[in-house]
Amino acid sequence: MPQAFREQVRAFVNDHVRPHVDAWERDGEYPLELYRQAGRAGLLALGRSPEQLPDDPRALAVLVEELTLGGAQGITMGLASHFVSLKAVQGSDARVAARVVPAVLKGDQGIVLALTEPQAGSDLRAFECRAEPHDGGHRLTGEKRFICNGGRADLLLVGAVHEGALGLFLVEGSAPGLSSARLSCLGWRCLPLAALRFDATPARLLIAGREAGRLLQQCLQQERLNLAVMAVASAELALRDTVAHCRTRRVGGEALLDKSVLRQRLAERHSELSVVRVYVEQAVRWQAEGQLSPAQAAIAKNSAVDVLERIAHDAVQLQGAHGCVEPAVVERIYRDARLLGIGGGAREVMLEVIGRAL
Repeated sequence: MPQAFREQVRAFVNDHVRPHVDAWERDGEYPLELYRQAGRAGLLALGRSPEQLPDDPRALAVLVEELTLGGAQGITMGLASHFVSLKAVQGSDARVAARVVPAVLKGDQGIVLALTEPQAGSDLRAFECRAEPHDGGHRLTGEKRFICNGGRADLLLVGAVHEGALGLFLVEGSAPGLSSARLSCLGWRCLPLAALRFDATPARLLIAGREAGRLLQQCLQQERLNLAVMAVASAELALRDTVAHCRTRRVGGEALLDKSVLRQRLAERHSELSVVRVYVEQAVRWQAEGQLSPAQAAIAKNSAVDVLERIAHDAVQLQGAHGCVEPAVVERIYRDARLLGIGGGAREVMLEVIGRAL
């Protein structure tokens, strides 16, 4: 199944993504039709029935890897991050899940996770967005910021304070009192980023209290593993592109790859990436077996991002001016890499997770 699915995703990327990535990055967004196309092609459901959320970390890793190899991490975030939100929806309200999960997996609706706040980041204990009871439901008041696709999502899964504890709420993208503003970002330029404001916005409570926190932590663990897979794939793409450049670029009558100091630097980066790839692949297997710990997910994310940043730095350096101008692949990866060290929990947060497990 994973290999057949890999070929399916790869064909989709070759036909519908790779030829258009440069234009989408320049325009600042990929078309929403791409999400519907991915749904019709079966990618959003990992090649399974779209009627229920598939639990297949191996297939999800394949989706994330092949989308990233298409050349833009923003596309990966746009077409593969729905699993984090849907996992929370499915684990909370069965009636809502029966309606929302198939709609998202078929590509009919898009859903995003809205947690980050301007003053609190993703610290669940510091949220200021609040939910108040209203006519048998709830109304949200507050702000969320740095939300991928936040301004054009059909559904939002929002974290807010409910009776002094964390609550997870489902909000319609067209709900009254919800407004958004576009943000410019260093990387992921084909993925629109938004600041959201909720002004007594109607919302449906899915789950609250300790169970909400537990469920959200499980979702964030999968997100961190996804980011680790993205980092490895981006590093592979950057290294491959740079080796090809060094084979053909000649300085002083010889190819850059024939200069031992540069060849050894690339060999060192290749070695580092090979080791990290093995750990990330093992982390995916642990996740599939229900054995992945928060610390292991944090190790996978930090290690993969660290290697990516070293490779991205050297890729731009070795390609010189060629690697500094758009739409060079390594120029984009260099920008995108910085976001992976922040998304899903910053590097320092991951170190605290690892430290608490010592």
